[in-house]
Amino acid sequence: MGAFLDKPNTRKSSDSGKGNDIAYGVSSMQGWRMEMEDAHVAKTLLPGELKTWCYFGVFDGHAGSRVSELCSKYLLDHILSTSIFKELIASTEKHGAIEEIKEGIVAGFMAFDEFILKDSPQEKSGSTSVVAFVTPTHYFIANCGDSRGVLIKSGKVAFSTEDHKPINPKEHRRITDAGGHVILSRVNGSLAVSR
Repeated sequence: MGAFLDKPNTRKSSDSGKGNDIAYGVSSMQGWRMEMEDAHVAKTLLPGELKTWCYFGVFDGHAGSRVSELCSKYLLDHILSTSIFKELIASTEKHGAIEEIKEGIVAGFMAFDEFILKDSPQEKSGSTSVVAFVTPTHYFIANCGDSRGVLIKSGKVAFSTEDHKPINPKEHRRITDAGGHVILSRVNGSLAVSR
């Protein structure tokens, strides 16, 4: 049956915890795939002056589990290693710098991408991601690919990230500007996500 099992693996792996006045639960199931390709992370205590922050991430792997596992283990480290976050960890005065925090998250994603390319240049697996930093005053939610972050308030969607798919006109333009092609709503005819 190729990359799929004859019947789904429905065994669930679940965990829960709490910290910084936040309770969380996570659960995963392999399903029809030959191996579990997804990963997650939950940290309720970040270092230094970010000790009141929490970090959560879900990583939807494709063509294997290596990249999603690396995301769960090392993406946060790459974000925290940016110059912006190093300053945040060391200082109590920078916690209101919203645009700088966003820039630090993006810079961390880019640094992690470079790490993956150097660490495993022949790697065929990949992963989408959605991460959230929960601070005492803000939520910072970022995604890459078609894993979506949704914030619900009073039973209604208050915020949702935008999927990175080739059918999105902005993503289509980015792909073609980089020399790629969109064929049958897929990057170069094969990948359904554009980042």
